[in-house]
Amino acid sequence: MHFDGTFNVKAPKEKVFSMVLDPNQISQCMPDLQKLEVKSQDDFTAVVKAGVSFIRGDFTLHFTVTDKNPTTHAKLLGHGTGMGSTFDLETLLDLADVPGGGTSMKWVAEAKVGGRIASVGQRLISGQAEKIIKQLFECLQGKLEAA
Repeated sequence: MHFDGTFNVKAPKEKVFSMVLDPNQISQCMPDLQKLEVKSQDDFTAVVKAGVSFIRGDFTLHFTVTDKNPTTHAKLLGHGTGMGSTFDLETLLDLADVPGGGTSMKWVAEAKVGGRIASVGQRLISGQAEKIIKQLFECLQGKLEAA
């Protein structure tokens, strides 16, 4: 499944980069977060309640930042398990200056789901995943605009 988006905020790239890669900031925008364990800035685990249709429960998601060019680019990999299902997510973040001040952030996410949840159907999974991913980025955008 492929998802992408772009947004502009009136904040410098350094601030945007720092916030979107801070596990404590990201976790505040994760829907139904149950627990967060930060091993380092680039390695953290979250437990979230999630589901599709009648399959609902806790997922443990481990995230690592695998590629980072401060203030301009980052790659975040996530792997999750729960309820007999697996979830893999690769997210690319690219930041650029906006003429007149501010930052433009382009994000691309590729998700793969396997196991019980995958049996529910691609359309249901895709719709739910898109809703959660967009909610996360809208929350981050809101936090950046308010800061």
